[in-house]
Amino acid sequence: MVLETLGTGQCFQGIAAAEDVHRGKPDPEVYLTAASRLGVSPHSCIVVEDAVAGIEGARRAGMRSIGVSRDGKHLAADVVVQALDLLDLDAFETLLQDSGFRASGA
Repeated sequence: MVLETLGTGQCFQGIAAAEDVHRGKPDPEVYLTAASRLGVSPHSCIVVEDAVAGIEGARRAGMRSIGVSRDGKHLAADVVVQALDLLDLDAFETLLQDSGFRASGA
Protein backbone atom coordinates (compact mmCIF):
# COMPACT_ATOMS: atom_id res chain seq x y z
CA MET A 1 0.00 0.00 0.00
CA VAL A 2 1.21 3.50 -0.84
CA LEU A 3 0.84 4.80 2.72
CA GLU A 4 3.10 2.07 4.09
CA THR A 5 5.68 2.74 1.39
CA LEU A 6 5.64 6.45 2.29
CA GLY A 7 5.77 5.65 6.01
CA THR A 8 2.60 7.65 6.66
CA GLY A 9 0.15 4.90 7.59
CA GLN A 10 0.38 5.81 11.28
CA CYS A 11 -0.97 9.29 10.47
CA PHE A 12 -4.44 7.90 9.83
CA GLN A 13 -7.02 6.62 12.33
CA GLY A 14 -8.55 4.28 9.78
CA ILE A 15 -7.82 3.20 6.23
CA ALA A 16 -10.00 1.52 3.63
CA ALA A 17 -8.53 0.53 0.28
CA ALA A 18 -9.61 -1.31 -2.87
CA GLU A 19 -8.52 -4.64 -1.40
CA ASP A 20 -10.93 -4.12 1.52
CA VAL A 21 -14.08 -3.98 -0.62
CA HIS A 22 -15.85 -6.04 -3.26
CA ARG A 23 -17.08 -3.22 -5.48
CA GLY A 24 -15.07 -0.30 -6.83
CA LYS A 25 -16.04 3.33 -7.25
CA PRO A 26 -18.53 4.76 -8.02
CA ASP A 27 -20.02 2.22 -5.62
CA PRO A 28 -19.88 3.84 -2.15
CA GLU A 29 -18.61 0.68 -0.39
CA VAL A 30 -15.04 1.91 0.19
CA TYR A 31 -16.26 5.18 1.71
CA LEU A 32 -18.85 3.49 3.89
CA THR A 33 -16.21 1.00 5.05
CA ALA A 34 -13.88 3.86 6.00
CA ALA A 35 -16.64 5.64 7.95
CA SER A 36 -17.52 2.40 9.74
CA ARG A 37 -13.90 1.78 10.72
CA LEU A 38 -13.74 5.27 12.16
CA GLY A 39 -17.07 4.83 13.94
CA VAL A 40 -18.59 7.94 12.36
CA SER A 41 -21.69 8.70 10.36
CA PRO A 42 -21.20 9.05 6.60
CA HIS A 43 -22.87 12.46 6.88
CA SER A 44 -19.95 13.65 9.01
CA CYS A 45 -17.36 12.68 6.36
CA ILE A 46 -15.72 14.65 3.59
CA VAL A 47 -14.15 12.86 0.65
CA VAL A 48 -11.22 14.42 -1.21
CA GLU A 49 -11.10 13.03 -4.75
CA ASP A 50 -9.70 13.74 -8.18
CA ALA A 51 -11.89 11.35 -10.18
CA VAL A 52 -15.49 11.53 -11.39
CA ALA A 53 -16.20 7.99 -10.09
CA GLY A 54 -14.84 8.91 -6.65
CA ILE A 55 -17.02 12.01 -6.40
CA GLU A 56 -20.06 9.96 -7.44
CA GLY A 57 -19.20 7.31 -4.84
CA ALA A 58 -19.01 10.00 -2.15
CA ARG A 59 -22.42 11.35 -3.19
CA ARG A 60 -23.92 7.83 -3.09
CA ALA A 61 -22.45 7.35 0.39
CA GLY A 62 -24.14 10.55 1.59
CA MET A 63 -20.82 12.33 2.07
CA ARG A 64 -19.67 15.80 1.09
CA SER A 65 -16.81 16.06 -1.36
CA ILE A 66 -13.88 18.20 -2.39
CA GLY A 67 -12.79 17.69 -5.97
CA VAL A 68 -9.22 18.30 -7.05
CA SER A 69 -9.20 19.06 -10.76
CA ARG A 70 -5.67 19.95 -11.82
CA ASP A 71 -6.55 19.95 -15.52
CA GLY A 72 -9.87 21.80 -15.20
CA LYS A 73 -12.05 18.74 -15.92
CA HIS A 74 -15.56 19.03 -14.50
CA LEU A 75 -16.11 17.37 -11.14
CA ALA A 76 -19.56 17.46 -9.53
CA ALA A 77 -18.09 17.94 -6.04
CA ASP A 78 -19.37 20.32 -3.38
CA VAL A 79 -16.12 22.28 -3.69
CA VAL A 80 -13.66 22.07 -6.60
CA VAL A 81 -10.09 23.39 -6.57
CA GLN A 82 -7.08 22.93 -8.82
CA ALA A 83 -4.87 22.08 -5.83
CA LEU A 84 -5.50 21.45 -2.13
CA ASP A 85 -3.41 24.44 -1.11
CA LEU A 86 -6.05 26.61 -2.82
CA LEU A 87 -8.81 25.48 -0.44
CA ASP A 88 -10.30 28.11 1.83
CA LEU A 89 -9.00 27.64 5.37
CA ASP A 90 -12.51 26.89 6.62
CA ALA A 91 -13.57 24.63 3.71
CA PHE A 92 -13.93 21.48 5.81
CA GLU A 93 -15.79 23.25 8.61
CA THR A 94 -18.13 24.90 6.09
CA LEU A 95 -18.92 21.58 4.41
CA LEU A 96 -19.63 19.94 7.76
CA GLN A 97 -21.93 22.78 8.78
CA ASP A 98 -23.72 22.56 5.43
CA SER A 99 -24.31 18.83 6.06
CA GLY A 100 -25.83 19.54 9.48
CA PHE A 101 -22.91 17.99 11.37
CA ARG A 102 -21.10 19.98 14.04
CA ALA A 103 -17.69 18.88 15.24
CA SER A 104 -17.29 18.83 19.00
CA GLY A 105 -16.20 22.22 20.21
CA ALA A 106 -17.58 23.92 17.12
